[in-house]
Amino acid sequence: MGLNYTPRGTMAQTPPVAGARDDWSDVNTAQMPAQQEIRGRGLPRRRKVILGALVLVLALVIALFGIGKLIGSTPRVQLYTAQTQTLTSYVGGGGLTQAVNEQDIAYPVNGQVVSLSVHVGQQVTAGQTLMTLNSADLQQQLQNALVQYQSAQQYVQALLQSGTPYQTIALAQQQEQVAQSLYQTLYAKLHSAEYNNGNIIAKYTGTVTAINVTSSSLFYANQTLITVDDLSSLYVSAQFPLEHRGEVKIGQPAEVDPIATANQTFRGTISGINPNLTTPGSGTFQVLITVPNPSNNLFIGEGVYARVTSQGQYTSVPELAVINPGSDSIVFIYANGRAHLRRVVVGVRDGDRVGITNGLQPGDQVILVGQYQLSDNEPVIVTNS
Repeated sequence: MGLNYTPRGTMAQTPPVAGARDDWSDVNTAQMPAQQEIRGRGLPRRRKVILGALVLVLALVIALFGIGKLIGSTPRVQLYTAQTQTLTSYVGGGGLTQAVNEQDIAYPVNGQVVSLSVHVGQQVTAGQTLMTLNSADLQQQLQNALVQYQSAQQYVQALLQSGTPYQTIALAQQQEQVAQSLYQTLYAKLHSAEYNNGNIIAKYTGTVTAINVTSSSLFYANQTLITVDDLSSLYVSAQFPLEHRGEVKIGQPAEVDPIATANQTFRGTISGINPNLTTPGSGTFQVLITVPNPSNNLFIGEGVYARVTSQGQYTSVPELAVINPGSDSIVFIYANGRAHLRRVVVGVRDGDRVGITNGLQPGDQVILVGQYQLSDNEPVIVTNS
């Protein structure tokens, strides 16, 4: 049997297939999938190279960062030496104005107004007639009050002499006291400087701030008929923070700013401090401030903000050194190469400085810069003191 031999370097001739086209376009088309496959195999290799390079760069960055971290791991800080200084603080609170001298006209019995001589808002002088009452009626009621008082006295004496039980005598004595009080009060009213034969007289110079009756009208016992206020000097009743009680003293100068009037300040003096809290358990206490008001620029009942200036010796540091200066305040103290956390109490603020009332002593080395990232007992490096 014979063998088919193809010399090296030659290509065996394949018999042509019936219907086949000797066309290069068909050959090239047939070869395209093979070329695409070759390209597809090369693309992942390039990606691997790129990813490998990125990983290498990232490793270098991490390594460099780690070295830098090790080199600079000890925080660098700046210090400030706490010292005793005189600081100025302001203590204040809101309040209302009220009259220092106020004349309220009222009588312990019913009566009748004959005429009015003034109107609300009118300024009056001491001794001026404000209104006229029915004097005859008041005198008659005074006489009736005296008779009732005398009768009550006689009744009590009779019970005491008759051996009446104590309970009955006690009730009679109470009635006697009521009758006595009515007579004495009415007598004092009708014989006071503000009453003259039915005429109601102003006790001092002031302004009529209220009239609650009309001419010829009747009034009831203890009803306020008319009010005259001396506006030349007013009280300010203000509520100050209780935590600053020690900084407020009688006789201390004070400033008062009307809430409704901008850029207007009145100066006065603290004339009273109420030892009883206005509201039990509250965090404020009442301060009374006397304020001259010669031009009547302040009104009665006007809302104001009052404040006093206080100076004192405090262990002082810049407010920048204190973490949370408003509450739960802390600082870091430098000692023996380490930062030590210390809780402090901020008493006053004066500009950019604070006065520490507890937790800090003059001469303490306080960390001024770099303290916010520290922990207690952490080593630090001082770069500037």
